Amino acid sequence: MATDNFTVGATVTTTDNFVDVTQTPGTPPIPQGTHHFQLVVVDEAGNKSAPVTAAVVIKDTILPTAVLTIAPTQVQPGQTFRLDGSKSSDVAPGTVTQFIWTMLD
Repeated sequence: MATDNFTVGATVTTTDNFVDVTQTPGTPPIPQGTHHFQLVVVDEAGNKSAPVTAAVVIKDTILPTAVLTIAPTQVQPGQTFRLDGSKSSDVAPGTVTQFIWTMLD
């Protein structure tokens, strides 16, 4: 199986007719957005094809998880209390960047 780390402008050569785009743990992921990949094939005589390209959109579609805790669960009228969303999370490498609070009733 052909797998490789891709960086912009670097050529990856394989003898397989496919390549899995992988990322090394600890390295920054390919950023979100549209990225273009190019393929040129070479025959046994060394002749190269014209290049073809494909666009791949990298987009985070995994929803974050909201966790809401309060302490105490019962308060006196006029008493200040805290709503705590600090245990909310997103799948790495994503991060929670906003907390939108609404009193429903």
